[in-house]
Amino acid sequence: MGERVVPDTGGARQTDSGVIQMQQQVPVLTQEAPEYDVLIAADENEAFAGYLPYRTWDARPVAGSAGLEPVTWDANSESWGGTQLRNRFDRRFPRPMSQLDMQAWTGVRMIGEATSRAKSADPARILTALRDPDFGVAAYKGVRLTLRDWNQQLRQPIFLADGRGVVSVSPQPGFLHQVTELDTLGMDRPETRCRL
Repeated sequence: MGERVVPDTGGARQTDSGVIQMQQQVPVLTQEAPEYDVLIAADENEAFAGYLPYRTWDARPVAGSAGLEPVTWDANSESWGGTQLRNRFDRRFPRPMSQLDMQAWTGVRMIGEATSRAKSADPARILTALRDPDFGVAAYKGVRLTLRDWNQQLRQPIFLADGRGVVSVSPQPGFLHQVTELDTLGMDRPETRCRL
């Protein structure tokens, strides 16, 4: 495991000889790295991560802020009815469906489903329905989404996308859990201090 810090010095990387410099500098930056299976980039300001894929010294996948990005939704999702959801969204709005759009839709869907199950508009009864161990909703992700009973966090698969499509869905095969494989993502009951 190794770590490199890349300071953002500003400037336009695509003008003048910026592309040539990137082609020369990124491989050198990653040349002396310890053996690795994947390069993880943490670049919240989007200053350099986009230049890493296809430029590292060793041919390895890039993930995090570039390359494969963990997302709650990708507008290119086609599985589990994602195409139909996307088509409905596209007819209504002149832009791709974002993660925030999907998160809002899922929240509204959960409240609607809980209200229907509670057969009431009373907030306390809706909350009870949401917390019911049998509660879950379908959300175009291949599995039923549920809430963790200890902190009310939504259990959901995470897409690994590359900007053109969904490459993979986590949890990855082989990660086992005594309750649900979705609890292999994030902090599990014994690891968290959050209790609601």
